[in-house]
Amino acid sequence: MNTQKAIKTKPIHNENSVEGMRGSPLAERVLARQAELVAVMDTLEEGTPEYMAIDTALATLAQFTGGDLDNPSDVVGHDLNDWLERNKYLGLSVGRSKVRS
Repeated sequence: MNTQKAIKTKPIHNENSVEGMRGSPLAERVLARQAELVAVMDTLEEGTPEYMAIDTALATLAQFTGGDLDNPSDVVGHDLNDWLERNKYLGLSVGRSKVRS
């Protein structure tokens, strides 16, 4: 007889706009993720690794958003999708506290 019970635990899941907006137009998903990262960046102390990673991601995005986001070329659309996937989990650290004013 097995007396051990299986312990069921739910994994921690931090949903962001990348996951929550699947199926929405690319421009909406990119702008929502950009706004999320800017908001997270405002809560971080400058110079921290997470702050610098977000800053780099936003600077990378700037090169793609200069044109028509509603009708991007195939290459730009592909790059924007890659950017979304590459930065999907950026800024989702647990226990982040506001340190900047």
